[in-house]
Amino acid sequence: MSTKPSSNDADDLTGQADQSELLELAGYNIRRAYLVVQSHFDERMEKLDLRQAEFSVLSILRGNPGINQKALAEALAVAPPNLATLLDRLEARGLLTRQRSVDDKRVQLVELTAQGSRLYTRALKAAAEADSAAIAKLDAQERQQLKTLLRKIFAD
Repeated sequence: MSTKPSSNDADDLTGQADQSELLELAGYNIRRAYLVVQSHFDERMEKLDLRQAEFSVLSILRGNPGINQKALAEALAVAPPNLATLLDRLEARGLLTRQRSVDDKRVQLVELTAQGSRLYTRALKAAAEADSAAIAKLDAQERQQLKTLLRKIFAD
């Protein structure tokens, strides 16, 4: 019968299997940390019937009312066909509306409904709680440093 290690050393996080080479890879560590973050996030968002991608859409729409679908897809780093399916689901739930641009009928503008805005407010609180729980082992300075370093990786 195996027991869990009591210390927080990186070696102890690996259990019985030797993962020393994997632990030298940034991607592996990021993925392992992401699984912790995702678990906390999913647990809280399940109550609101939201997935991570849906929450992200609501967030971008909250900060960019009337954004066009192309700009929204770029902001989320998703393919437009995948975004369209996602928007269909959120629109069916009454969380957003899409309207053709008056200036260019090929362009669809997207914005939150009042219901979408209310749900987003609750979801943002839940996301912040999930985030705090996921990185609870870090002090305030480490949390800021983590965010700064992660942004350096994906920033243009």
